[in-house]
Amino acid sequence: MEALFNALKKAPSIAAWKVNIEARKSCELFYVQTKVETNRATDTIDTHVTIYIDVDGKRGQSSFAVYPYMDEAEISKLIEENVFAAKFTLNRFFELPSPSDAPIHQVESNLSKRPFKEIIGEIGNAIMAANHLENGSLSATEIFLYQIDTRIVNSNGVDVASRRYECHIETIPNFANGEEEVELYQAISFGSFDPKELTAKVAEALTLCKDRSAAQKLPVAGPLPVILEGEEIEEFFGAFVDDLRYETAFSKANVYEPGSNIQGEAPTGDVLNITLKPVVEGALASSSVDGDGVILPEVKLIENGVAKCRHGSFQVGYYLGEAHPTGRIPVVEVAPGTKSLEDWRKAPYLRCVKFSGIQVDLHSGMLGGEVRLGYYFDGEKEIPVTGFSIQADARQAITCFQASKQTMVRDRYFGPKYIYIPDVKIA
Repeated sequence: MEALFNALKKAPSIAAWKVNIEARKSCELFYVQTKVETNRATDTIDTHVTIYIDVDGKRGQSSFAVYPYMDEAEISKLIEENVFAAKFTLNRFFELPSPSDAPIHQVESNLSKRPFKEIIGEIGNAIMAANHLENGSLSATEIFLYQIDTRIVNSNGVDVASRRYECHIETIPNFANGEEEVELYQAISFGSFDPKELTAKVAEALTLCKDRSAAQKLPVAGPLPVILEGEEIEEFFGAFVDDLRYETAFSKANVYEPGSNIQGEAPTGDVLNITLKPVVEGALASSSVDGDGVILPEVKLIENGVAKCRHGSFQVGYYLGEAHPTGRIPVVEVAPGTKSLEDWRKAPYLRCVKFSGIQVDLHSGMLGGEVRLGYYFDGEKEIPVTGFSIQADARQAITCFQASKQTMVRDRYFGPKYIYIPDVKIA
């Protein structure tokens, strides 16, 4: 790194600079059915440099990669090439972040406790422990375990570092129903390892595959209450979080302003409370520092249904005149409710589990998508169903949704595992 920093400090053509360094160690395991076919380990360092130039009160920027074999002369040549490129990207001037006294909270993970080669074997065992469904199996499984060290340095004196651990799993469950075979792709990720929870997730994926093979057309028509779970909940709440970003306001694409009562004067469902957090245990995206070197705060974004502030990148926050831009805070925490699935099993509903893709548009109000697998509760039991779409108004849904007391952790989300929305159109 000495050659890089020397070249940057000596470059007369640049006004500022930023260096992002990511050192990544991995352990990887590949299964064909239940047999380990390949295992490997990697150790890499990626270095990305952004240089800034100032021309007539405007600031341009350009980024490039630096490799370990490069000497100071090679890096200096790259800098000058990118100074030329930056002249074509002039935008409004903005400052880079300055050093902060705020503490950096490292992300805790039990993946750090033992050597990766031991832990990844246990992860594989936890996955294979679920592989016992009659007529069902895992045709392929890939496990990627990472230790990631990041360091951000800039010309204003910022020099911050953090470490996190990640596990990514890709598996393909399949189920043979007579002559027909159904196959699903299942991705699982986590920052802390719970063997029982992982086994349960894989077992659930195999069960979904089985149910997809037996799914029938929805036996009723007309509006129904709908229960969302998993990724679709994250997308639903995420639309309101995205609307309050600096970037959305800067492009004049926002629906809500700080102070807006998002749920209206007389909501009939649960009260909406959303907090942005840099670190949540088990949330893969957790980080105390963003890519600009901002030490991230915890921010109450929506309180009792009312938008409290905006959030987003340091650069766009600077453009909007924010005294202390928040930086890119990675995890959305939504307050849970008081209901459970049993509470909703008093009347028919439709629980939607697998979408081809859900759409949430606050301008049109569109909330919906095609459902590949759902469960219709007929008043007595759940029946797997497929081949239909749902459609509701997201702005209306936020006023009447009910949240479960059961919670889940995803890469960028911690909050209710299920939400219940009454009176949804079915097509």
